[in-house]
This record gives sequence, structure tokens and C-alpha cells, in this order.
Amino acid sequence: MIEKEKNNESKNMAVAGVCGAVIYGIADMFLYMGTDIFSKDTTALWRVPEWRLMASMSIGVVGSLLMILGFISLYRLYDEVFGKLGKVLVTPSFLCIGGVLYMHYTLGVYSPLTFQSALKAGVSEDMAIKLVQKANSYMNPLTVVLVVLGYFTELVLIYGILSGKFGLKKRTLLYMYGGYAIVFGIFILIGLCTGEWGFTGSLESLFETTFFIPSLLYWRKSLNKNED
Repeated sequence: MIEKEKNNESKNMAVAGVCGAVIYGIADMFLYMGTDIFSKDTTALWRVPEWRLMASMSIGVVGSLLMILGFISLYRLYDEVFGKLGKVLVTPSFLCIGGVLYMHYTLGVYSPLTFQSALKAGVSEDMAIKLVQKANSYMNPLTVVLVVLGYFTELVLIYGILSGKFGLKKRTLLYMYGGYAIVFGIFILIGLCTGEWGFTGSLESLFETTFFIPSLLYWRKSLNKNED
């Protein structure tokens, strides 16, 4: 009975993680809707109204909480499947949530807020651009590390499925990544039809649902076994 409750709790936390990634996608739309995300103009993404920046931050807080729950579910999966090694493998995954927060708040919100604040303080636009670019240059190495950690998490999940350690069929990967490819294609099609490309900025956050889908399927399968 206790094991069943734990499995159900882990499954619900995985669901929360998926929802958190989707909510982050909504937060990203507040940052990018109406902007030319492919513009060569450095400031194209920095002129978002302040209320939208703050709304994105507020929505992101909810997404962060839910994604943390998702990563706890992932930790339980690693711990059950890989044992002591799981505690090592899950470390990059936990650092990943830090990466998500960093990317959204530092890169997505910090730059435009700093740029707009500098302009209001009387700093010339050229100087404001240099100020933000200089600050971002210091953060680039950390950005690269966090991106690598995210890909490492994906590789562990792919290994767990292909090796059969998660007890999931290999075609799970086809459904998981194929489903994301369909969403990606729909977003691109909408962009081509409407000319509004800003919402495609949320595709990165939506991809993060793949962190938690294997965990959700694993715990759901464990629950079904217990019922049998």
C-alpha cells in the first residue's frame, strides 16, 4: 500500500513537471509575442513592455515549482532503476532546473529590463546595448554548461529506454520526440500563415516536457503492475 502511494505520488509529480514545462512555454510567449525573434537588431527582444516581462516572471514562478516536482519524480526513477549510480546521474538533472531558471530570468528577463532601465536613466542606446552585451558575455560560459547538462539528461533518459532499464518500449522515444516534432511543425505552419513568429520562442520550454514523460510512463506502469 505504501509503495502504491509512493508510485502514485511520483506519477503526479511527473505530471506536474510536464505542466510546468508547458507553463514555462506560456511565460515565454509573454516575452516573445509580437517581437521579431529572427531580427539582426540586437535590441529586438529587449523592447518588450515591462508589464509583460513581469507577467512572464510571475508565470515562470509557478512553472518553476511544478518543474521542481517533476525533477523529484525523475530522481526517484533514477534511484529505483540505477541504484547508487542514479544519485550521480540525477545531479545534472537537478542542475537543469537551475538552468531553466537561469535561462528564463537572466537571459529572457534580465537583459530587456536592464536595457530599458538604462535608457530611462538617461544612458544612450549605444551604451545601454554595450552594457547588456558585456554582462551577457560574462554569463556565456555558464550558459554553455547548462545547455550541456540539459542534453546529458536527455541522453540518460534515451539510454534508460533503449536499454530496457525503464521497462518502457523503445517506440516510446518515437512517440515522445515525434509528438514534439508535430508540435514544432504546427508552430512553424502557424508562423508561415500568420507572420507571427514570436510564439515559437516557447518551443524550447515545450521540449523540456521530454524530461518528465519517461518518468510519468514509468510510474504509471508501476501502478498498473501493483493493481495486477
